Amino acid sequence: MKKLSIIFLLGIFVFGVETSLAQSKQDKDRAAFIGNTKLLEKKPFDDNAPAAREWNFKWLTDTKDVTITVCSGTLKLIPEKKNKFHSELFLQFNFGMAVFSLQNPDKKDDEVAATVAGLESALRAYEVMVTENKKAQNPAMDELLAKRASNGLASYVETNTCKQDDKKKDEE
Repeated sequence: MKKLSIIFLLGIFVFGVETSLAQSKQDKDRAAFIGNTKLLEKKPFDDNAPAAREWNFKWLTDTKDVTITVCSGTLKLIPEKKNKFHSELFLQFNFGMAVFSLQNPDKKDDEVAATVAGLESALRAYEVMVTENKKAQNPAMDELLAKRASNGLASYVETNTCKQDDKKKDEE
């Protein structure tokens, strides 16, 4: 009987340690994702940037901690035409949305706020890109910077959300 009690207590201890380690890894991964996103905003051409993007993308697609919504309305927020760094900026946009959702769990359903945060993140990265490489310049991204400067980014985003896509489908 004593052996059974010891084995049972040992099992509970091991389960507790495993749960604690899993939670710790989850917290570390979330912190790494947020840290990578901030690094990519400030140093989008850093030698570690491709690896950070790859890790962030994998984590974002594998995690159950956060979900982001991308649809045709939000896809066009980061222009493709004459945008040499579209892929990097589009990933940054997604990472920024996810960071917003992670840091604001009470606003996880606020699509506009998350989209604005993602766009802000992409614009910060874009500004650094243009400073470091003039070939990064893109007229449509510059228009977004102008909208941000005139506090018109949120209203612009409101017209390019997934909810707007759903409205258009309903009207058809």
